[in-house]
Amino acid sequence: MQTKIMAHPGFRTITMGIVGAALVVSCFFAAGVPKAHAAQLTETQIQAILNLLLSFNVPQATVTNVSNILHNKK
Repeated sequence: MQTKIMAHPGFRTITMGIVGAALVVSCFFAAGVPKAHAAQLTETQIQAILNLLLSFNVPQATVTNVSNILHNKK
């Protein structure tokens, strides 16, 4: 006695959708997603961000790191 396994009618459509989505995502990685860069902020804006971090008691090392990034220092 053999039992036939019947696939759901939409199985192929779902599978092709997943394969298509995976292909699109892999194309993004293959093409190289551009690295995010900080926008050109004014000094007043940078200071506001740093003061906000300090108001939440963020460690000074983190504040310094954020400051260096926003000032485009390595």
